[in-house]
Amino acid sequence: MDDPPPYNDSSEVYGLGPGTQDDVHSPTTLYVAGRFIHSTDPWAPPLYELSHSVGFLKDTDRSVRIERLDYSIKRRDGVAQLAARKRHIYDLKHPLLVTGPTFAYHAEPTSRQSLCAFGLEKFRPKKLSPTKGYRIRRATHSHDHQQLVRRDILFSAVPTKDKAVRYEWSDADGQLVAREVNGSNVMTLVVSAMMGTGERDALVSAWMSRVWAELAKKTDPFG
Repeated sequence: MDDPPPYNDSSEVYGLGPGTQDDVHSPTTLYVAGRFIHSTDPWAPPLYELSHSVGFLKDTDRSVRIERLDYSIKRRDGVAQLAARKRHIYDLKHPLLVTGPTFAYHAEPTSRQSLCAFGLEKFRPKKLSPTKGYRIRRATHSHDHQQLVRRDILFSAVPTKDKAVRYEWSDADGQLVAREVNGSNVMTLVVSAMMGTGERDALVSAWMSRVWAELAKKTDPFG
């Protein structure tokens, strides 16, 4: 499922990562710009690329490809050049409701480095509260591969009373790992926990699924 390695005619290649499941990443702030997800490091290239411009995702869209961008420095004739390798990590899915999907939005892993399949579901953090949060559940395919089966919780995204914070994201143990914040009409995720490549890929993909679900409500004539 992984993309083939890029052709390399340079004499030296130095990896910059992240490229393996075992890499551990420090806390960082991510933001969306069109089809790309960047860190706030002004000198860093984008970290992820989507097949669609995020701000224009609609209810009628059915599949969104998300790729992680791994970088290396190639030396060609003594000149250093930054080279990107795209690794297809997830296909985000929004199946038609008439098919009776387990999840309105889910993610299919497309790489051996992808953590797992998962689906997005709404829930009420407090029984009497009108506000709704999201649970991201691990999922496996049924025996006939026609449906996804709900498994344990991977992440939860809960709205907060703080006007500057849209959602707080926690892991399966309830530990805070990230916050979605409001600011200058830019979609921003402040990742506060150390995490491996696979976990961060899943968090970013779950974030994009949640954003898509919210944007789709605005374009769904029956929503």
